[in-house]
Amino acid sequence: MSDAFDILNDDNIDPEVKVKPFFRIKDKNEKEKHQWLNSVTEALIKQSEIRTLGQRENLQHYRGISMRKSDRFRNRDKNRQRFSRIQKFVVNHLHDLTETKVSQMTRLKPAVEILPTNDEWKDRASAKVVKLIINHLWDMNDVDGLFTKMQRQTRIFGESYCFTLWDDKKGDLTPAYVAARDAGLDLKRKEIQEIKYTGDISYEMELPWRVLLHRASDFNKCDYVIRVKVIPTEELKEKYPEKKKDIKIDEDLKVFDAEYLADRKMEEHTVVFHLFHKKTELVPEGAEIIYTKDVMLEDKGLSYSHGKLPIVRLTDLDVPDVLNGVSRYEMIVPIQRMFNNIQTLIAKNIYLTAQAKWMMPRGTCKIEQLGNDNTIVQYQGAQAPQLVQVQPNSPEVYNYSQMLIQYMQTIYGSHGISRGEVPKGITAASALQFLNELENERSSTDIAKHGALVKEFAKMTIAITGDFYKPDDGRMLRIVGENNKFLIRHFDTAHLNKNYDVKVDNSTGLPETKSAKIQRVLDAMQRNPQLFTPERAEELLELGDVEKMSSIMTEAVKASDSIVEDLMAGREVAPLEEWHDFIVHWRTYSKAMQSRSFNEEADPQIRAAVKDHVFWTEKAMIRKMQKNPEFEAKVATLILFPLFSHPEYVPARSMEQQMAMVQGQTNRGEAVTGQIPGTSTEDIMEQQNAKARLKG
Repeated sequence: MSDAFDILNDDNIDPEVKVKPFFRIKDKNEKEKHQWLNSVTEALIKQSEIRTLGQRENLQHYRGISMRKSDRFRNRDKNRQRFSRIQKFVVNHLHDLTETKVSQMTRLKPAVEILPTNDEWKDRASAKVVKLIINHLWDMNDVDGLFTKMQRQTRIFGESYCFTLWDDKKGDLTPAYVAARDAGLDLKRKEIQEIKYTGDISYEMELPWRVLLHRASDFNKCDYVIRVKVIPTEELKEKYPEKKKDIKIDEDLKVFDAEYLADRKMEEHTVVFHLFHKKTELVPEGAEIIYTKDVMLEDKGLSYSHGKLPIVRLTDLDVPDVLNGVSRYEMIVPIQRMFNNIQTLIAKNIYLTAQAKWMMPRGTCKIEQLGNDNTIVQYQGAQAPQLVQVQPNSPEVYNYSQMLIQYMQTIYGSHGISRGEVPKGITAASALQFLNELENERSSTDIAKHGALVKEFAKMTIAITGDFYKPDDGRMLRIVGENNKFLIRHFDTAHLNKNYDVKVDNSTGLPETKSAKIQRVLDAMQRNPQLFTPERAEELLELGDVEKMSSIMTEAVKASDSIVEDLMAGREVAPLEEWHDFIVHWRTYSKAMQSRSFNEEADPQIRAAVKDHVFWTEKAMIRKMQKNPEFEAKVATLILFPLFSHPEYVPARSMEQQMAMVQGQTNRGEAVTGQIPGTSTEDIMEQQNAKARLKG
């Protein structure tokens, strides 16, 4: 089997794969199961040979290489003779079209939103923590770069794959290991090494010819996938010491080298296969089996509760009833070859006729005196010498070349505006934006696929972290930060197993250039000041830290929600201080007290604690409004205030009432006893404190 890995044989390729389904052998003994694994692996490798050959040829076309590098360096003496002549001229439009499409897809920075299933504070807090976890993991693993690589491989090979797995060797040191280290224990002991790391998620891309899919009419119907890897034999023996005697080196093992576009011999290595079987009705536990052609190394159920294949796939073209993706290169390569042939002919004609030629009878003059014998054509006959200059190529040849380029762009769905080529006669920014939107509409299918890719990455990340993150592994506070530690109080790693709706926002519909984007947002805000919230406008303008801006504006809301959740959970909560935003807190409290669950289902002691907290909050608000006219005007807008009876409370006066009272006293010549809201010492201090808080 190792001889077949990465080695292509064009002879006797049988596209049929006839093997028993996995559920027929899942309960068999190890020998029978291993025989089935070897047979299905060999059949899938054989079936994929034609497809793999095409994918490797596409890699050559992407690099603009018309022949293998290994052939290029053979027979160097013959090659030296060839180099004196004009070689085939290649202008690689395939590479340009591919990179343009990759840029077009990856410039859409997807904003992933995690939406809870209901509006309870606990679920909203959990959704926020999950979002922070995803942001952290994607930043640590450079998922944006991963998306770029997947898009590039998809365009070249027709499909790309990324395995989303759990790696026990990643992550931070576990608290137990740190405690053992601080206690001076022997850290090389096996039982201590097993608890060294907390583990973390791992995103691993794989070349498509090393991913063998269960043959089905659709990817969603695939029951299993086999990943092929080449691992040093000694490393494999170290990892599986109990199987050490059965692990053997694969002799004459050759692996395709993408750098040299040729097969390279691998010594002291072994081909390892990893089968993942999803959870189905007939295989309810799923399966994970690691094996070589000689021995089975691991056999267990699927490690992930999501029950799906731990793989994310992106395809270029989806052909009905064809499992694997197809690259657009199949349609464009013939045009690229024709273009290369035309350019080669053009170059040859230029070399042949670009210089002026002396046409003269043989022996008419001394050639040495002309200084350049390449410009002389001698012939027999009595005819006067003349200097001849001809046109190398006709205009039709160049027009045909441009037409071939347009053909390629049309098939690939990538036009000049994607590469910054502005159509003639169009200068208005709105017109350019319109053309850009038209091209995006033309690529709507690719954009939808990219959005689905991001969404699947997010869902699988949530599912796998839910399986393996533990409450006591010490990672949560580091991920979400000190400012969000109150969210962790209401968060349990079990919440990662909840159902969340993942929403992907692919684009804001704004121009891509910085100046045009700023002008577009400012124009929209001028026409409709209420169109964007301040934090949304900040995000669109990209002028600062949106998270910090949003945190300042919503901190009081989050704090009040957290207090309500703590009170409803029976926890003690400190009373509010004078610098708190009483208005926001009171609105949150009053909303919670209107709910039926509070009035009919809450424990009497909890209800009493909530009422007591609200009562003293209202006391503090009454004291503050007696000193602060501006605060009093804000309290006047609260319809239900106060919820409890306070003998010292005098109904709050609105801003209009206070201004009318001051104006009336002034008009009558009486002593002014009131103040206009916003002009008192307390008001001014409050405004200054608010500005200081906004500045951070």
